[in-house]
Amino acid sequence: MELQRYSQEFMKSAVVKMINRGNRPLASIQEELGVSLGSLYRWKAVYGTMGGMKKPRSPQDRSSNDKLKAVIEFGSLPPEKQGEYLRKEGLHADNLEVWRKQMEAGLEPVKMTKSERKARTEDRRKIQELEKELRRKDKALAETTALLVLKKKANLIWGTGEDE
Repeated sequence: MELQRYSQEFMKSAVVKMINRGNRPLASIQEELGVSLGSLYRWKAVYGTMGGMKKPRSPQDRSSNDKLKAVIEFGSLPPEKQGEYLRKEGLHADNLEVWRKQMEAGLEPVKMTKSERKARTEDRRKIQELEKELRRKDKALAETTALLVLKKKANLIWGTGEDE
């Protein structure tokens, strides 16, 4: 059996096909190229991260900034270019529609009911009372600590009253 040597360009193009295969099974790419699955996986380990050949992230792995960018870019494209953009980014139009609705909902002003406003006011008042009580207790603790330190120093200087 003769060992076949492939060029780097061939191996890189095979990795690109492997990464960007979409829903195609890996076996179809293996048959198309005439190489083993082991070779494809080895080449992917070597060339899969070189020169921007990284696997596109899944939609749920994207940050909110990436989602916003994708929605803006997709909306600014003419309809004939949108499909190409979706394929290039590994997205579906439904992903972008959900993200757009989430962003629009996030921009809506929050409308509180009368009971919610009242509860919020009560919460603020309670927080102020608790903060005031905390400041009072902090001052009392500081005073007690200072008195204790002074008592220890006085005992060290003059001794305790037990010697007399």
